[in-house]
Amino acid sequence: MKLAWLCILAFLNFSNEVSGADPLQSYNVDKSTITVSGLSAGGAMAMQYHVAFSSEIQGAAIYAGLPFACAKGGLTYANLCMYSPGTVIVANLAKEINDLASANKIDSVSNLNGNKVFVFHGTKDTTVNPTAGHKLEQLYQDFGAVTENEYTIGAVHGFPTDFYGAACGSSSGSTHYINNCNYHGANIGLNYLLGGSLAPPASSATGQLSEYDQREFGGNAVSSMDPIGFIYVPTGCQDRSRQCQLHIAFHGCQQSKTNLDDIYATKTGFLEVAEANNIIVLFPQAAPNILAGNPNACWDWWGYLNANFLNKDGAQMKAVHSMMLRVSTCEASTGCNPVVTEPPTTQSTIGTIGTSPSQNPITTPPGVTSTGAPGECQDNDVSFRPFPGDCRYYTLCACGANVLLECAAGLYFDPTIGKCNFMQLVPGCQ
Repeated sequence: MKLAWLCILAFLNFSNEVSGADPLQSYNVDKSTITVSGLSAGGAMAMQYHVAFSSEIQGAAIYAGLPFACAKGGLTYANLCMYSPGTVIVANLAKEINDLASANKIDSVSNLNGNKVFVFHGTKDTTVNPTAGHKLEQLYQDFGAVTENEYTIGAVHGFPTDFYGAACGSSSGSTHYINNCNYHGANIGLNYLLGGSLAPPASSATGQLSEYDQREFGGNAVSSMDPIGFIYVPTGCQDRSRQCQLHIAFHGCQQSKTNLDDIYATKTGFLEVAEANNIIVLFPQAAPNILAGNPNACWDWWGYLNANFLNKDGAQMKAVHSMMLRVSTCEASTGCNPVVTEPPTTQSTIGTIGTSPSQNPITTPPGVTSTGAPGECQDNDVSFRPFPGDCRYYTLCACGANVLLECAAGLYFDPTIGKCNFMQLVPGCQ
């Protein structure tokens, strides 16, 4: 068993190496125009970030998203928020926002008054019930935000485009939860947030899409963030003498660099809008963290890291905010290129064996038998496999040994993606 865990540690450390990622640079950004967007869990994160840093963020576009704090109680509440949002009481969520503001954990709610918010939710979405979009919009309106919405398109759960993806009303898993709905969601959302007079999207994104090192800002395995993020700098913004706008786009679950490389950045339409309108787009990247109960690289909207996930002290919130400040703060004395020290070395965390049955290997689950002979795994094999008869459990085949694992509470192993998932999305799991 010890050799298996040493093998896993080596595998995780290897996969966490950063290759070719440069330090994040600074640009000439109009700080009065910074906006955010997100899909699904990224939509929840976009609202969290907007509400927490409302003195610096001017608006949000949220696609198939979820309202602030609706999953504060953990995965049970996350499931209710996704599948039964009619049970969500908006007044309770508003109180949570007011309480955090009173405790100086987030910016004053007065900043939200007059902000523009765009909400998209497809009528055929069975992953996040469309009522969640209505609740989200109502919550924003309670704080004086000026909202626009699109609730009439027969879209399944995914990001709507007019050039890429599965058919609008068809399952979008095969196209990474991006759907061709003959609807340019990125353009329509950004156009609303930025005054309604954007130029049409460019025919191609001829600017520069680059990787940057997120470790400098706390992007590591502990914070469930990838060591690498993406940034797009339009052709017109590469000369720092031109002032540009900044948009931060949060991907959804299963859409991170780990899952898709740069697909969310390149296939959602943001780059073409950005190229035509001198908008720099930052694409921070979450990462899977099995031990934290986040195998799908979701942003933290149910508190899988800690209780601070909703406020400025949350690990992911602080990391993205530091990235935003770097991009938007142009120091003329350094030519807008910051002097960066070597990022601190980080270690992949396995955790202390035995501290939590939902996060650590166990010998035999209650009422079920052994995982089988170690010889079933090849010496060079590192993979996750279903556990026969009980989808709460799965095995990690690691360098010749089977390690039995249990999904976090409320999640079940999905063999189609090789990760734990919500039960409603796991075929054959009852």
